[in-house]
Amino acid sequence: MTTNRSGTADSEALLRPLHRLLALGWTAVSALLCGIAGIALSSCSDGYERPGRVFLIGIDGASPRIIDELIAEGRLENLGRLKREGASGTLRSSKPISSPRIWNTIATGKVPEKHGILHFSRKGEDGSHHLFLSNDRKVHAIWNIASDAGLEVGVVNFWNTYPPEEINGVMVSDHLLAQEIAGRELMVGADATPGGSLIHPDSWHSKLAPLAGDKTLLTSLDNPFREEVVLPSFTRRDELTRHFYEDAALTRIALAIDRELKPDLLMVLLPGIDRVSHFLWGMVEPEAIYPEPLRPTPSERAGGRKALLEYYEYADELIGLLLDRLTSKDLVMVVSDHGFEAGHAFTILTGTHESEKAIAGVIFARGPGVTAGASIEGVSIDDITPTLLAWMGLPVAEDMDGHVATFLDVPEPDRVATHDRGAVRRIATAPSGVEDEIVDQLRTLGYIEEETPPPNSSGDQ
Repeated sequence: MTTNRSGTADSEALLRPLHRLLALGWTAVSALLCGIAGIALSSCSDGYERPGRVFLIGIDGASPRIIDELIAEGRLENLGRLKREGASGTLRSSKPISSPRIWNTIATGKVPEKHGILHFSRKGEDGSHHLFLSNDRKVHAIWNIASDAGLEVGVVNFWNTYPPEEINGVMVSDHLLAQEIAGRELMVGADATPGGSLIHPDSWHSKLAPLAGDKTLLTSLDNPFREEVVLPSFTRRDELTRHFYEDAALTRIALAIDRELKPDLLMVLLPGIDRVSHFLWGMVEPEAIYPEPLRPTPSERAGGRKALLEYYEYADELIGLLLDRLTSKDLVMVVSDHGFEAGHAFTILTGTHESEKAIAGVIFARGPGVTAGASIEGVSIDDITPTLLAWMGLPVAEDMDGHVATFLDVPEPDRVATHDRGAVRRIATAPSGVEDEIVDQLRTLGYIEEETPPPNSSGDQ
């Protein structure tokens, strides 16, 4: 359903979510009625009034070890401010430590066996790899739940959002920037190829697509991987630089959505720290733990370490641009899905995330109901969606595996059996044109292993 900020909508669009809400009971129906009347939805739930908006910022692969070190040194101004003004700690992830599984759990409050995204890819009947797509997710994500309740939502680059979903707001698929990286023209305007849209609604293509190619500096920090910087010989400088511009583009897109739409819930995922850490993590580990052929020179180690830490500072500045959009009435939560550890599965890999050493991500929260300076303990990836729903005054489902985090002081939320009523409406599935490149990138990072041909095979894959 698409509504405007006054809560009006055409009758046909209203009926679809109304049928779902009827199955959820009077609480959900009353919320819809409040939305139609132009009243804040949260004010209809036992007197609780949602104070403001919600930002969920994901920083893939950000390690507590590095963040704690840099905050202590005063090098992460924005995360350091969130720590002082709000609550912070570690976020417990789950094994196998695979980003699609984890980010979909963060977005749904359910374990992978329930939400259906089990890894990066699945094999087709012909043995080839196929990326998990949004229509492989079997449950409603928080953006669907908020949309069905009449809230406006912006979603940028969250895992497995291709094909885009018809939410009440704007969804930018996680395939958008891969197409830009491949050098293909992004579709603009409303004339997207049927079934191949990367942004919903189509009218936002012309507003957002050009931002993907904007390479002007967005922060005070320059590219830490520029040519004059000494890096380990096995790194791919052009790929590291690409991630520098990717994160900036995603931030630009999120800022553009917020300026025009000012959504009740804005979610953006920045992947750069994870991608960079796969190449450079070894520069912060003791040299002796790596096989001698993989050990870089002292100057390469020093340059690689400096570049990795500077990238954390860069991500912190991007987060600061998003925080500048918020007021004291709003809730912001910054999370990472895991940390990093030493590894060398391939010669280009110096970091990985497979064991308990990398199981912890980070979590920062600030806003009404969050105690300044509090330490967050015992919170897992399952708890993010229930916690955000409670803060927004929306029901928490009994079939969610997570709980409302204790660091958040809000009234006990209403409960429903499930939010998974009715089908999630998505743009028709069709190849986005970049699946092969994404699979190749995942192979480069070691997420997908090459198949070993069986005996007497010609080796064709």
